[in-house]
Amino acid sequence: MAGCATTYGSAGLTGGYNERPVNDRLVKVDFYGNGFITADKIQAFALYRCAEVARDARKPYFMLYDSLGAAARGVSSQQPRVGTLGGKPAAFAIVALLDQPRAGAQAVAEVIAQLAPMVQAANPPGGVSK
Repeated sequence: MAGCATTYGSAGLTGGYNERPVNDRLVKVDFYGNGFITADKIQAFALYRCAEVARDARKPYFMLYDSLGAAARGVSSQQPRVGTLGGKPAAFAIVALLDQPRAGAQAVAEVIAQLAPMVQAANPPGGVSK
């Protein structure tokens, strides 16, 4: 059964991530799982993807928000929001891409370094990983 668990990669049959711009400074990141993965792992995968999105945009820092309303009020979060979709774990975050650190911001390099071993271990040889 472990072979059926969601691996880290773009959305496919067993889950994965996708993102879309909200505006010129915010991106919504989603990570969907299947019935063979825990909500904690989906949350970690979503956080890793948030860091990758910031890195790919050449931003060294990012902030997470639970919703657009939280972003408008400046109420940040340290982890993506986790819930279920069709009885399966899902996580999402609104991500602000930052050039400079500020209170509540996370460093891209630190998040990637911390979570990379778990993300790489979740993928079979030849799997999708950055």
